[in-house]
Amino acid sequence: AMLATKGKQIDDVIQLDVPDEILTERITGRWIHKKSGRSYHTKFNPPKEAGIDDITGESLYQRKDDTAEVLPKRLANYHESTTPVIDYYTKAAKVKIINANDKMSTVWQRMKAALGIDGER
Repeated sequence: AMLATKGKQIDDVIQLDVPDEILTERITGRWIHKKSGRSYHTKFNPPKEAGIDDITGESLYQRKDDTAEVLPKRLANYHESTTPVIDYYTKAAKVKIINANDKMSTVWQRMKAALGIDGER
């Protein structure tokens, strides 16, 4: 309703599809250097020494909601809140499901193709 009052509408909805098991692996392996925001991953981009920032030698931290204990509830809440939205726009034939279990550049190409976007932005 808010968009309609401004003469706008939603043309497309992108759903990035990644299995929860993959999200769990990606999220629970994430570690951050607080001061710089540098991000590490235990599998995909590990620091030279576990738990230590490569540049400063300072400790890394893991967000409280990125832990294996908390993440299942976080994912359940995500699905609970997004499923009705996706269902609504699916009925309106606006959802484009993108396999996002791939390299970022590949996912971006899939998104551009789904939206009919040519060239770089």
